[in-house]
Amino acid sequence: MKISENELIESCRLAVITAIKKGVDSAEVYSVSSVESEVSIERNDVKLGKFHQGSGIGIRVIKNGALGFSSVNMLCREEINEAVDASIKIASKGSYDQYNILPKMTVPQKLSGIYDREAQYFKSEDSVKNAVEMLKTAKRYDKRVTVDSGAFNNSLNSIAVVNSNGVECVEMISSFTWYIMGMAVDGEEVSSFDFQFGGSHHLKDIEVESTARNFAENVVNSLGSKKCQPFKGTLILSPHAVAELILPTLVNSVNSNNVQKGRSSLVGKMEKEIACKELTITDDATWSDGLSASSFDREGVPHKKLDIINKGILKSYLYNTYTACRDKVNSTGHASGDEESSPGVGATNLIFKEGNSNFDDILSEVKKGILVTRFSGNVNPVSGDFSGVVKGGHLIISGERIHPLRETLIAGNIFETLFKISGISKDREKIFNILAPYIKVEDISVTSG
Repeated sequence: MKISENELIESCRLAVITAIKKGVDSAEVYSVSSVESEVSIERNDVKLGKFHQGSGIGIRVIKNGALGFSSVNMLCREEINEAVDASIKIASKGSYDQYNILPKMTVPQKLSGIYDREAQYFKSEDSVKNAVEMLKTAKRYDKRVTVDSGAFNNSLNSIAVVNSNGVECVEMISSFTWYIMGMAVDGEEVSSFDFQFGGSHHLKDIEVESTARNFAENVVNSLGSKKCQPFKGTLILSPHAVAELILPTLVNSVNSNNVQKGRSSLVGKMEKEIACKELTITDDATWSDGLSASSFDREGVPHKKLDIINKGILKSYLYNTYTACRDKVNSTGHASGDEESSPGVGATNLIFKEGNSNFDDILSEVKKGILVTRFSGNVNPVSGDFSGVVKGGHLIISGERIHPLRETLIAGNIFETLFKISGISKDREKIFNILAPYIKVEDISVTSG
């Protein structure tokens, strides 16, 4: 049976008290109790579902400036005592680090919209029903559609953080996620792979049919692909391509841990122009529609809306308590991770500000270019250099889609590309924890494989 919020936070309090009594200077406990079920799709068939119920606790202690961490997947007193002893033993062999501190007490504002009470009544057979409907919808669209894989997942999580400075946070989060991936096959021709995803915190927002139709439409429309001649021109990146190509490098580069270790091209760029003036990107865990929404971070620091880039200007790096202490700033509430490791640094919900043009208007402006549905390739997270294959792309001439593309490569540099943006759409799509638009960029090298 799932552990209640009260039971979870009591277990955290017990662990903190136990650690302090054993002589540590400070202690933090992060705990999770979860119930999860998943039904998978493989090769056009729905497979048996999986069910998992469990809990875990991670204990971080600081003694004489040294850090110790241990975790267990049981919340009984004996296991907690053993984990406390293990973390203290590790700290006793560690080195002094003046930046090893825990956050002070703050009270996060409870975020609404991330827990659906009806989710507790969602059954395994409901997951099966949604997986079946997703598969049927894709197959009904066109007989040439082949579903290679997919899944429907639902989970209920209770999360708690307690530390010896007075931090005490607990909340419940429900989520429903689903995806579908595959291709279209017409005789000997195989289309580009496509991947579509959906997710929500609420039962009423489950829409597996629209996800499946988008997937089927994309793979069918990529049949009949041809090569194109090499050129340097315009790209329109779909929301999926934006998420795959631009965001990973950008998030890596604003991670304060990478900045402090010199593994970022944005070192020393704070308050400087790093992109076109039309680009604004916000990290916002308080956006309740996003799947990374929550009231507090891995350390119990309250979440808040944070501009990363505002009108092309770099406004903030992402900090947890440790990295913030090193830079003598406040944590931005971006401690990340789970109960199995000490906190890292990570983004939450990433939101692009909408542009001024509709997608169709942006498309009509392209004299010669490519619509990139997905990107598959290599991106150097430090330098920003990229090269890879256009997946499900289309050649555009005079604002019209001419034909699907195959064996088409693009290359460039992410940080240079941010200055080459010439259009951002009003249309935006939610992908996992991202709300991304179509983005038009200029002067990109296109070659044929």
